[in-house]
Amino acid sequence: MVSIHIIDDDSEIRELLKELFESEDYDVSTFNSAETAHPYILRENPDLILLDIGLPGMDGLTFLEKLKSEVEDVEIIMITGQADLRSAIRAIKLGAMDYIRKPIDPDELKIQVNQAIDRRKKREQLNYLQIENQYQFGNIVGTSDSMQKIYQFIYQVAESSKTTILIRGETGTGKGLVARSIHYQSPRAKHPFIEVNCSAIQASLLESELFGHEAGAFTDAKHRKKGLLELAHEGTFFLDEVGDMNLASQSKLLKVLEEKTFRRVGGTKEIKIDARIISASSQDLKQLVEEKKFRADLYYRLNVASVRLPALRERNDDILILANYFLDVFNKEFKRNIRSISPAAQKMLMRHPWVGNVREIRNVMERAVLFEQSDVLSSQNISLQQISQKEVPEVSGINDVNQEINLPEAGLSLEKLEQHLLKQALERTGGNKTKAAALLGLSRETMKYRLKKFKIS
Repeated sequence: MVSIHIIDDDSEIRELLKELFESEDYDVSTFNSAETAHPYILRENPDLILLDIGLPGMDGLTFLEKLKSEVEDVEIIMITGQADLRSAIRAIKLGAMDYIRKPIDPDELKIQVNQAIDRRKKREQLNYLQIENQYQFGNIVGTSDSMQKIYQFIYQVAESSKTTILIRGETGTGKGLVARSIHYQSPRAKHPFIEVNCSAIQASLLESELFGHEAGAFTDAKHRKKGLLELAHEGTFFLDEVGDMNLASQSKLLKVLEEKTFRRVGGTKEIKIDARIISASSQDLKQLVEEKKFRADLYYRLNVASVRLPALRERNDDILILANYFLDVFNKEFKRNIRSISPAAQKMLMRHPWVGNVREIRNVMERAVLFEQSDVLSSQNISLQQISQKEVPEVSGINDVNQEINLPEAGLSLEKLEQHLLKQALERTGGNKTKAAALLGLSRETMKYRLKKFKIS
């Protein structure tokens, strides 16, 4: 909610302006002197101040100069009843956005106020706004069938500006990139994309980050602070690792989804927002619901449109594509000219389980490019963290990835041998093609092609 402080010693003007802007659904406070208003301004950090130049005690110009040295981000419009414009011009030089003369024209003042609020809003959002083209599919890399389905999902849900979306997937699979791509291809693209990682913020501080707080809401709350939800108005709000949110915050988030309103911590006024909610989780939210750690009603509200991002080990065909993509990225960043990845290095990359998914391969390639001295990336600079098989997440919940395949007796043709291995892998994995592909060291797409070639169902 936009907050306006009006400072004028004329009670009739104060009441007139208060009524005018409260009808526009603004939060309005009035004061008859600079001395009275000063502590409230420092504590509440209003969006806009309407300040009379001819105040008793500390005059408006002196107070304007004082505020500009104490408050970094506030818009001020001066009110003057003087015949000459010298004071108004000086106010502009001191940092006021504009001035209006008495008697006040309400329509003219509304225009000025709207312009001031727009300026303030743009500054607030500046740290969150991203370049529109930065998050197109160019930053989501992959040509596998599973990634083609992800691209199709993004196109479909981006057409709607309101549909709530849940993105599932292991850590490092690119859930944040998908969320941004949806935003920047949606009708909300020119508005802010605001995100918060629920696992990175202490539970006691999360509500203040989401909803903001009023001055005095808790010990260190010296000033009013807008929450991230409020800054996401008309844009997209992305809740990463929503499964880590505590039950109290879940209840408040559910209210936002249902009513599109919330209250700041310590506040009593309802603040309206219009933002698309995208959430993501590396945890199984259904399991958390069964364990009573996540609200079932919130889960169903978040899960209107849902997509699961595949782990990198489930799309082996994309490993070298990603490696070459990051080779180009870090060639530019480190001003290198590495032309290719050596066969030995490629073999290492293809054999690695990539538990950290795309994030892990990015880090590996960054280090490799940084230390490579020749124009071919060698295996010596591919530093892979070795993990035990127990730490490798299972594909589709099936066990024993490395169970052995028995070779048939000699004498079979190459085609017959291949068919034998394919059938045995399927038998060992209960017919699961993804698991069978992993057992044979094939990508899922290659496995599908070989099964189709030999007409194995």
